[in-house]
Amino acid sequence: MAKADSAGHLYRAKALIFSTVASVCFMQGSAVAFAQQTPVPPTAAQHVQQPTTELPPGQGRDTTLRVCSKCHSPNILIANPRDRQGWENTITKMSGLGATATDDEFTEILEYLVKNVSPQSTAKINVNKSSSADLQTSLELSPKDADAVVAYRTKNGDFKTLDDLKKVPDVDLKKIDDKKDRLIF
Repeated sequence: MAKADSAGHLYRAKALIFSTVASVCFMQGSAVAFAQQTPVPPTAAQHVQQPTTELPPGQGRDTTLRVCSKCHSPNILIANPRDRQGWENTITKMSGLGATATDDEFTEILEYLVKNVSPQSTAKINVNKSSSADLQTSLELSPKDADAVVAYRTKNGDFKTLDDLKKVPDVDLKKIDDKKDRLIF
């Protein structure tokens, strides 16, 4: 009798283990199936507002915001400046991950990012140490304006503030204002 009772107990234990494993597998399968369901589109109340950004103004900014903001904050662009090859690689990768735009729009985005969000375009500019050629490149000043900044600095001493720099006669102040966050004195 003990043998039969022991065999029955073993049978019930195996059946219980099998039942438990089957239940766990079924629940995992249900969880996977649930997780793989197509997400429900957000309601109007759930739509994310257009993110604010510190992307500099320029041709292509609006296209960049429209295309890139669908998946992530465009502020990530500012945090990770790249050269032309780096932006080409990033745009190719994002396109492969589902970013949608026309070829012309991707080209516009590339040109915008190369001009406005590259290591050269985000580097600080020391206006008291920069040569005329450096000021032309980094501030996009004309040769005449850049020479005027250097001549004024040589005659009057180092600039202390943005207002000091704006005292240079006949210089395109809009270009200086556009880059003011990159200026150091």
